[in-house]
Amino acid sequence: MNYELRIKKNNRLRRKPRQVIRNMMRKSLLSILLAVLCHVTMAQVLQENETAVVYYMPKTALTITLNYDMVKYTPGVFYQYAERYLGAQDVVVEERINYQLTDLTVEQYTTADTERAYKVTPQKGVQTQKLTLSEDGRLLGYNIGADSIPNSKNKIHNSKLKIKNSSTLMPLLEEQFMAGSTAKMAEGAAKMIYRIRETRLNILAGDVEHAPADGDAMRLVLDQLAEQEQRLVELFVGKSEVEHLTHTFIYTPTQSIEREVICRLSQHSGVVGKDDLSGEPIYLTLKATKQALQEVVEQNSKAPLPSQIYYNLPGRAQVSIEYQNQELCNAQYLVAQFGVAVPLAQEIFGNKPEPVIHFNQKTGNILSIQ
Repeated sequence: MNYELRIKKNNRLRRKPRQVIRNMMRKSLLSILLAVLCHVTMAQVLQENETAVVYYMPKTALTITLNYDMVKYTPGVFYQYAERYLGAQDVVVEERINYQLTDLTVEQYTTADTERAYKVTPQKGVQTQKLTLSEDGRLLGYNIGADSIPNSKNKIHNSKLKIKNSSTLMPLLEEQFMAGSTAKMAEGAAKMIYRIRETRLNILAGDVEHAPADGDAMRLVLDQLAEQEQRLVELFVGKSEVEHLTHTFIYTPTQSIEREVICRLSQHSGVVGKDDLSGEPIYLTLKATKQALQEVVEQNSKAPLPSQIYYNLPGRAQVSIEYQNQELCNAQYLVAQFGVAVPLAQEIFGNKPEPVIHFNQKTGNILSIQ
C-alpha cells in the first residue's frame, strides 16, 4: 500500500514540470498572438488616420475671341431715284447680310492637368492639412491664409449685342403721300431734304427770325434736323443695321504648329467650321519652347534632398494669328504643360516658423516663399 502511494506520488512529481512547461508555452504563444494583433490593429489605425493629398499641375489653354459685325443692308423705297434727285452712287438695291471681323483677342485659360498628378503624404515635416488647392485640384500654396487665395475661376463670355431697328414709317408730309406716283413722292422727299439742309445753314449763319435761345437749344435743333434728314436720305440710298457678335473658343497647345486653320469667317454666314470652304481661313502658328529638365539640374547642381511637393517651371510659346494676309496677333505666352516639375527643398519644412509658400495658379511656379 505504501509502495503504491509512493509510485503515485512520484508520478505526480514527474508530471508537474511538463505541465509547467506547457503552461509557459501557452502563455508565450498567447503573448505573441496579442502582440501581432496589436501591431496589426495599430497599423490599421495609422493607415486610416493618414491623410494623403493629390494635386495637379496646371494646363494652359488659349481663349481666342472673335469680335465681328453682322451688317444687314435694306434698300430704300426710292432707290431707283437716288442718282436723279440726290446724285448718290453708293445705293443699296437689294437686301443682303454681310459679316465683318472687327477685333480678335487672345487670353490664357487655365485648367488642371490630370496627366500630371502628385501625391503628398504626412511625413518628412510636410503637413498635408496646410496645403491649399483650387476647386479643380491645382496647388495654390502651403500654409497660406484663406484671405490670400486668389479667385481661380476663368471667365469666358459669349455675348451678342443687338441694335434696335429704326422706325419703318416714311417721314413724309401729306402732300408727298397725296402724289399720284412713286416718282412724285420721291421728288417731294428730295425737296424736303434740300429744305432741311437750307434751314440748317440759315441757323448756323444766324439768318433766321427766331434763332435758338442758347447753345444747348441750337444743338438740340440741329440734332433733330440731322435725324430727319438721315431718315429721308435712307429712303433713297437705303440703310444698314449693325449687330455686334462674339465667338469664343478654346485651343489647348500640345506641340508646335505652323499655319493651322482654327476656323473660317464667311461674309454671308459668319463664323463657320475650319472645313467649310465658304469662309476665309484664320491661321494659328504656335512655336513651343519647352523647358528641359537637364537645364534645371545644371542650374541646381548642388540641389538639396527633394521633398514630396513639386512646383512647375513653365515653358513658352510664340503665338501668331493671321487673317486675309494680315497678322492680328503676335505675342509670347507662358505655357504650363511645356514645363517640368521641380521638387522643393526638404529642409524648409519641419522648422519653426512654418514656411509660407504661394504658387502661381496659372503656371505652377513659385510666386513667393516667406
